[in-house]
Amino acid sequence: MRDLPTENEIKESITDCNTWYRRFFRCWVDGSYLGAYHYHYNCEKVRDIYNSDKALRAFAINSFCEFVAHEENCKPRTVQRHMVKTVSRDDLEALNVELIDDLRDLVRDDMEQTA
Repeated sequence: MRDLPTENEIKESITDCNTWYRRFFRCWVDGSYLGAYHYHYNCEKVRDIYNSDKALRAFAINSFCEFVAHEENCKPRTVQRHMVKTVSRDDLEALNVELIDDLRDLVRDDMEQTA
């Protein structure tokens, strides 16, 4: 089977922003994987939904699953199913909070200056 995140790796990623999954997720959203277009797309998307936790949650889940799928050469849906099956709901929600914060960090300075 693919090397998808374990429950322990996700738990570590909740409390430590320097785990492999968190560090490389930030690289994914900052365009280091797919280039400037991907970075600009992510920034525009996050700016548009910056104040909507619900929309950011959906975007964070989708982006994280796309990132892991890219790494493991599988479909994002496979990653999402694995995560739901392997990780507790509370831990998934705690991870989502951290991923949302990682997404907001992309544009936080811009958003705070215009607020």
